Amino acid sequence: MENVVCDRLTGARSSTIARIWCAMFLYIMVTRIVGVDGLTKRSRPTDAIDRLSKVFGISKIPARIFHRSPPQYMTELYNSITETGGLTTKAGPYNADVVRSFPDKDSVHRMHFHYNVSQYGEEGSLLEAEFHIFKMKPRPSEEAEMKPTHLIEMKIYQVLSMEEMFQPKGLRLLDARRVSAHVHGWQKFRVKRAVEAWLNDTTTNFGLLVTTTSLHGHHVNGSYIRFAQRNEHHDSKQPILVVFTEEHLQRHPNFIKPEDAEYLEIKRDIEAREQEKVRRKELMMRRKALRFLNEGHRARMMGMNPAQEDSRIMSALKQSQGGRGRTKRSTGQSSRKGNGRKKRTFDMISRYRNRRTCSKQQMYVDFDEIGWSGWIISPKGYNAYHCTGECPFPLGQSQKPTNHATVQSIVHALRVGKDVGTPCCVPNKLYSISLLYFDDDENVILKQYDDMVAATCGCH
Repeated sequence: MENVVCDRLTGARSSTIARIWCAMFLYIMVTRIVGVDGLTKRSRPTDAIDRLSKVFGISKIPARIFHRSPPQYMTELYNSITETGGLTTKAGPYNADVVRSFPDKDSVHRMHFHYNVSQYGEEGSLLEAEFHIFKMKPRPSEEAEMKPTHLIEMKIYQVLSMEEMFQPKGLRLLDARRVSAHVHGWQKFRVKRAVEAWLNDTTTNFGLLVTTTSLHGHHVNGSYIRFAQRNEHHDSKQPILVVFTEEHLQRHPNFIKPEDAEYLEIKRDIEAREQEKVRRKELMMRRKALRFLNEGHRARMMGMNPAQEDSRIMSALKQSQGGRGRTKRSTGQSSRKGNGRKKRTFDMISRYRNRRTCSKQQMYVDFDEIGWSGWIISPKGYNAYHCTGECPFPLGQSQKPTNHATVQSIVHALRVGKDVGTPCCVPNKLYSISLLYFDDDENVILKQYDDMVAATCGCH
């Protein structure tokens, strides 16, 4: 039912942002009519949130809140390709639009790692796969352990047979490199051949094996050469498998540039929203202080210790004021009241005109209000904007009309065409955004979405 309604409201070939707006509008209207509980009970299988999840390409919404930290590589990658509000600045590594990191699930040896990638075999073309492992700082051993030479050789193998995991015929070499024995940090290896084999036949997935040897071939694993393990070190340092894929979708990437006028406007809106959050927080603190005052008054009436209550009240007041004293009102302020009133009137008229003519208006998608903040890591929300207003004759250049819209406006004004309406106010420039989130299997995913933020509006 919602598909039909949204198709009629936005058009069968409408943009992604229009469908998101439609889904959120239907969700808000239905919840106001029947309430959230009524919506959950009556239309849960086809409600607007389910439709919104399909827009984001998320087949299964995680049913739990994740408290662990995402892998360090994923957060750094997200920060390197996005700006404020998740706006994408450039393509991901290998030009991938989806990057998935898999945590190590189980193993039979400290240097054996296993990753379940079977459920992602049909969700795009595999571009590359990397194995990331964090080399810890060397730690002196209490035993008489011989320190390795300056250089060691790290090799990563695909395990072909669990029974022959420590024999040459049970392994296939994937990648190797020489590293310093005394440094610490991330080590990356390419393992695309192994992941391709696992996706083609899941029964061949016996995991990966890492070995470290001296240049003479002697094994040097021990307390001096050691690596972060999944259950022994911080979540951000866990060994991960990173898979880079490209979905089989028609893409329209449009990356922002920090100097773009449209981006600067979006950034100002986000900063204003953050300032509004701070203002609301301060207001809540002042209300809390007022409640303390009322409680103090009641305490005195009931014969409680007034000194203790006064101390608590003064502490709350200082916290609400943030250490700022009261400022005197300027004597010249009254003389400026008339100018301020005129300015407010002018601003109201300007806003009214902007709303009547085709213009961009705010439409903030708050993942906390939707109920997705428990599994979406970044951003916590974004301003998608929406286009609204009229496209009356004659169309000016400020309305960014197409030639077709200009002709349509003229035909409508001359009334020479039957059932020809005025042009529509729609986005004529859209930005891409990226989301970093957990899926239901504890995997962390960085995904790019095109046509998500209306940068400018025009008459089409």
